[in-house]
This record gives sequence, structure tokens and C-alpha cells, in this order.
Amino acid sequence: MNPWLLAGLMFVTWCPSSWSADFSEAQKLFYRGEYEKCAAACSEEVETGIWNDSWYRLLIKCHLTTGKYADAKVVYDRAAAKFNSSIPLILQGADVYRFNNEPVKAKGLLAQIPALVQTQPWRFSDRENMVALGRYFLSIGEDAREVLDIFYDRTLKVDPKFVEAHVATAELALDKADYAEAVKSLKKAVEIEPNDPRTHYLLAVAWAASDVQQTSASLAKAGELNPYMPELYLFQAENLIDGEQYAAAEEALEKVIVINPAHPECWALRAVIAHLRGQYEKEGEFRLKGLEVWKLNPLVDHVIGKKLSRHYRFTDGVRYQRQALRMDPKYVPARFQLAQDLLRIGEEDEGWTIVDQVASEDKYNVEAFNLRTLQNRLRQFTSIEAPGFIIRMDAREAQIYGRRVAALLSRAREALCKKYEMEIKEPVAVEIFPQQSDFAIRTFGLPGGAGFLGVCFGKLITANSPASQGESPSNWESVLWHEFCHVVTLQKTNNRMPRWLSEGISVYEELQADTTWGQSMTPTYRQMILGEDFFPLSKLSSAFLKPKSGMHLQFAYFESYLAVKYLVEKHGATRLNRLLVDLGIGMPIDEALVRSFGALGALDSDFEKYAKQAAESLAPQADFTTKELPEKASLAGIDAWVQENPKNFYGLKLLARRQIESEKWSDALVTLKRLQELHPLDKEPGNVYEMLARVYRELKDTPREFASLQKLAEMSSDSVPCFQRLIAMFESQKEWEQVARYAGRLLAVQPLISTGHQALSAASQELNQPADAIPAIESLLALEPLDTARLHYKLAELSAKVKQPSKARREVLLALEESPRYRIAQKLLVELVKQSTEKTVQRVAAPNDQGKPPEPTRTARDSKPKQ
Repeated sequence: MNPWLLAGLMFVTWCPSSWSADFSEAQKLFYRGEYEKCAAACSEEVETGIWNDSWYRLLIKCHLTTGKYADAKVVYDRAAAKFNSSIPLILQGADVYRFNNEPVKAKGLLAQIPALVQTQPWRFSDRENMVALGRYFLSIGEDAREVLDIFYDRTLKVDPKFVEAHVATAELALDKADYAEAVKSLKKAVEIEPNDPRTHYLLAVAWAASDVQQTSASLAKAGELNPYMPELYLFQAENLIDGEQYAAAEEALEKVIVINPAHPECWALRAVIAHLRGQYEKEGEFRLKGLEVWKLNPLVDHVIGKKLSRHYRFTDGVRYQRQALRMDPKYVPARFQLAQDLLRIGEEDEGWTIVDQVASEDKYNVEAFNLRTLQNRLRQFTSIEAPGFIIRMDAREAQIYGRRVAALLSRAREALCKKYEMEIKEPVAVEIFPQQSDFAIRTFGLPGGAGFLGVCFGKLITANSPASQGESPSNWESVLWHEFCHVVTLQKTNNRMPRWLSEGISVYEELQADTTWGQSMTPTYRQMILGEDFFPLSKLSSAFLKPKSGMHLQFAYFESYLAVKYLVEKHGATRLNRLLVDLGIGMPIDEALVRSFGALGALDSDFEKYAKQAAESLAPQADFTTKELPEKASLAGIDAWVQENPKNFYGLKLLARRQIESEKWSDALVTLKRLQELHPLDKEPGNVYEMLARVYRELKDTPREFASLQKLAEMSSDSVPCFQRLIAMFESQKEWEQVARYAGRLLAVQPLISTGHQALSAASQELNQPADAIPAIESLLALEPLDTARLHYKLAELSAKVKQPSKARREVLLALEESPRYRIAQKLLVELVKQSTEKTVQRVAAPNDQGKPPEPTRTARDSKPKQ
């Protein structure tokens, strides 16, 4: 940015623009979406020859909004002859020329701005020109923070109630993914001018990443103020496309076409819908329609590519972003989206290079800054290579359980690729993050994403490690199995499968691999299926679109699983595989479902019956109502309520919990037995078997505690206390195979504590399986225990057993380094040296190829001459 130019602007007198009452009324017409009336009012003033460019600009705005681009050009040319010192008008003129397919004129117009300002800087010191100059400098790539400080903040210091400065600040923040700053600025704008629908719409955009209710409220307000605002219907259409509600999205886009038949973004979204429906000729037609008024508009291809990437069509997304950049190589949104897409398809060198360039050029770009910071952390990760995989983990975590990750993924690859008859594109990158924020940035570009354990992009899996999940981590083995199943099905369908089918198959395959993984029917899901939260099979992807709560999102996964289970049980796995093949060749999902499973109406009806039967079969004698549940009552009050409602599941559970809290173990046991009879398949956290184990332990009834724990272990994949207690009980009974089994189950949840590794090491040694004990001890060493000398010695001893003498010597030396007087380590070292010497002697004495001993080695003494 030219320092001399800025200096000129800093010391001029402010001259805020004056606004007449008539202009304010015209602007209100625009706010309400009465564009024709607003244009008529502006035209009337323009024809009088009024010396105020605001009327001309509002008239041009009406024409641009309604797609009357030629009329906008006529008005601009007339205005430009009168108002040659209006930067807002020049910026608007550039848009007018672009949308009349005259990009060279638009570029020339913008090129005049620096010379104009340098010649007479005081003429551009009013608030409107200052904000417009800020927008101009942003458009040519100047530093965003400087623009914010020099133009927007400075304007607001002089006139804190200038709405356009607040809006410009918010638009800049939104462009840089700084949503908190955008909300802050827009709230101020709304306070000053509550009737401008644009500020409410922008608030909805700012809230969209974090707050569904605020987003909906802002959209509703914007629509109330202006039901003819194109941006509202574009926003609605994008969300409907994400929910795979293509017909409804087209209805929203038709409303845009009524307002502006040539709206480029509208036609771009229609091209997206056509692509997702497999209508590729229409996709091309709609794209050309979007480029009709401005043939080099990079926004069209950028929007198409970005939305396709939202549907995991990353290769298509890359193609469209490259097309956008051929139109405008400096178009930052396309550059950054290209970088993200490249990172997701494994083209990491180019992807990270672009991220670095964008972050260097634009220090206010939050997403680029986050990704570049993450890249530096990823460089510190350890890479583990396994057949078909590159696994990147924190170096310490890789030492602790990296081998188990590789083994799990190898098993998944063997099982799922065979089942789905698929040779996947390899290698698949798997990145496991010890910090949830890093996972979110790698996955979504921004912090957030709480509740997501893993995400698959086709050739890339990102996952949270147990370290990122606090005291109650999920089973990481089930997460990786789930995500690798996505790799198989996404690649088989060329990323052309609806979300419900993708998620449903992955949850289904979790349960096929391990009955404790995945999800199962619960009282909550039962209520949701029998209530108003059930979705027809053909509309299931909508369940993932703006779920009401975290529970509703979990239910979307469960219902999707139930749908896949229904398809397999009723129609067979062969038809499910055929469905994936049809999707892979581009057949739309509705057509593919009909081809494999019959008419959609019948399919929806049959699935609904299946789901409701499954729900009703869950503890049919139980009462699952929660109305009037006496949660705040005393123990006696709860007991009395349960007497009146003896089959109420939640009442019995509440009573049992209160009895346990009051240490009334015998009473709790009676309640829990009633609960067990009522619902013996309770798998939810805090279930009947968890409580029974606690009660029996307090009552010193070890056999029944043991039985309850085993029942709990049959149902839970991540109950760390249960697995720890079973390990201890089996160790006391010296049942080493069971110790090893539950050690493995514990490590599948929490490998970052020593319990599982210690148990596995002990069991493997007792079972004379040194090859299994060695990695367990190595994991213990990575956990930095106090007794490292003993562990190194044990590793040396076991390495010697499995004929790894070099490793044995190294480990015994490490033991002696820690504890030089460690007598048994000294003895082992002597023994290892002795064995090594004996082997050397044996090798020297070994017969040669002819079966004869080798000739003795001659020495100098042997060489002396004979007498």
C-alpha cells in the first residue's frame, strides 16, 4: 500500500455525506425487496439531474440485483460523467462492466483509483469513500489488517454509527473465517439500522458455523424484512443440497431466478444439483448459463467445486477450482479451496505449498494460519508404514500403540476389501491427533467439530487419539474400522454415495466385526423412532442436516445403520453391493435404490415397519415414559413413585442410583434385579450391569460381581473400569489367556496408561509368548516408567529367547546404563557375550563347501623359514 497515499488521507477533514428523507424512503423500498418501485423512485430523481451519486448507485444496485445488467451500464455511464471522485461508484462500475462481459473495462476502471487518490487525496476523505477504498485495497490483495486499521477502524472512530463501515468490517472478517469478529460488528450494525435485511443475513452466515438457532433466527428476520432477497434463497438452497433435498433446493433456486434470471451463483448451484443427480450434460449447460453475463467469473466454478467437495467429490472439486484459477489466477477463495481439496486427496506437496503461500500473503486468513501452524506440528509426527497405509502419529503415541494401529488397519483392509470386492487406491493416509483442536483444523479448517471422533475423505482418515478425549475415551479401534470402511465404500462409489448410506454401512460393519462396537437400540432411540424424529429411508440424509441436538445426530447414525441392516436382511448383501456399483457409475441414488430394491414408496413403508418393530421389541414390558419422573424427590418419594409405576424403566434406574448413593446396597440389589428382568439388554452408560457390579462388590459377593462384569463387557466396547477390574480378577485366578484378552480390550480404548501393557506383558510371559510380551514392554518404556532398568533387562531376556541377540545385548546394556550394579543384568550380559563368542568360534570351525575343516590361519610365526 502506498505510504504517501495513506499519509494524504490521514490528515484531511472529514465530510460525512448528507442523506435526504426522500433517499431514505427509497432505500427502505430496497430493504423490503420492492426493487421496481425503488428503481422508479431513483430514476425519477436521476432524470431531474440531481447532484448526488447516491441515487445513481441505488438505481444501479436495483438493476444488478434484478439482473438488468445492460440497464445498469447505461446508468453507470451517465453517472460516471458527473461523479468522477466517487470511489463507491467506481467499484460499482467495475461490477457493472464485468456483468456486461467487459472485464477489460472493469480492470481499467479500477486502475484509475490510485492516481485519483494520489492527485487529490482530500476529495476521498469522507466515510463512504474511505470504506470503498478499503474494499478496493482488499480486492488487489493488500494486507487485510492494515485495511481494517487505516480505513474501517478509522472511519468508525470518527462516525461510530456508520453502518457500512460495520458491514465492511464484518464482510472482511467472514472472508477470513473470523466469525466472532463478524458477529460483533454485525450486532452493532443491527443496533444502528435494524431494518436492513443484509445485516441479518450476514449474521446468519456468521452464526452458521457454530449456532443453528441463531442462524435460523437471523435468517427468519432477514426474510421477514425482505422476502425477495436472493441471498436468502441461495443460503437455503445450499443447506438443502447438503441434506440431499435436491427438489426442494431447486424450488428455492427458482425463487432466485424470478428475481434475477441470470444470477451466476444460482446457476452454479443448479449445476451442482445436476452433477449430484448424474445429469452431467445439464451440469455443463447450467455452468455456461452461470457464465453467460460474465464469461470469466471465477465465482461460478469456485462455488460448483466447493459444493461438490462438501459431498466428498474432491477430484471434481479440484478440477473446478483449477478452472476458476485459469479465469483469475489471483482469486484467493479458489486457491485456498484447491489447497484443502489437494490435501484431502493426498496431493500434499502442492496443497501445503498453496497453504503456505496464502498464509504468507494474507496474515488475517484464520484458516490458512491454522493450517500452516498445523503443518509445523505434523512435521513432528512419526510416520509408520504398513501395507496400504501411511500412519502419522505423535512420536510418543506411535511408540506406545502405533503397532496396534497398523495391525488393526491391516485387519480392516483384509476383511472389508474382500467383502466389498474392492481394490482401493493406496496408500491411505491415517492421521491421529492428540489435540482435538488440531484434528478439527485438519478436518474442518477451524477449531470446533466437538463430537466427531474421526472423518474419512476417501484416501485420508483423520482421527482423535485417546489423549484428546479426556477421562472417558471412545474405542479407537472401532473408530478406525468405521473410517476405513468409508475408504472402501467411498472409493467403490467414486465418492457418489449419500451420507446416510455411507454412515449406515460403516456402523453396520463395526457390529459385524465386534458386537460391542457400533450402536444398538436404546430406550431413547426407541422413543425417537416411535415419535416424530423418524425419517423415511429415501430422506435419511436430511437427518444429518442441522440436527436439533447431539442426540439427534447420533440417532441419524443409528437409523442409517438400521436402514442398511434392513436392506441386507430383507434383500441380501449382493444387492447392497450392486447399489454401490450403480452409484459408482453415476446413477442417482433414487434410481439406484429402485433398481436394486424396488419402488421408493414401498421401500420407505417397509423400512418404517421394520424400524418400528425393532423399537417395539425392545423390553416390551417396560414403560419408557419420562413424564413426571420425580428426579428431585427424596429417596422415599422416588420409592413411592416407583411403587405406583412399577414398570417404569427410568424410575427404577433413578431409584437404584439414589439407593447406591445412599449406600443402601441390599435395597439397590432388589431394584436392580427388577430392572434387569425388565430390560436385560441395557447397554447405555450407567446400565444395570454396571450398577450390579458395584453393589455386589460392596456386598463382598465376588462371584456375582464377576458375572455382572462379564455381562457388562459383552455389551460395552469402552468401559475402562470394567476391563481393569476383570484383568485384576483374572490375574488373581492366574487365567492368563483371559488376562491377555481383556488387556487387549483395554488397550483398544486407553493405550496411554500402563495397566493394559503391564497385564499383556505378564500374561504373554506366563503363556510363553515372548513375541507378544516384547511390544508390550516397549510400550511401557515409552510411557516413561520409574523402573526402566528392569524393563530393559526383561526386554533383553525376552529378545534372547526369540533369537534376537543384537537387540538383547543392546537392551541389557541400557539396563546397566540405568543401574550399573544390576547383578542379574550383568550375568545376562556375560551369558550373551559368551554365546556370541561361541557362535563366532563355531562359525570359524564350520566345514567348508567340500566338507573339510578350513585351513588354519597363517600367522607371522608360521611363516618363518624351515631349518
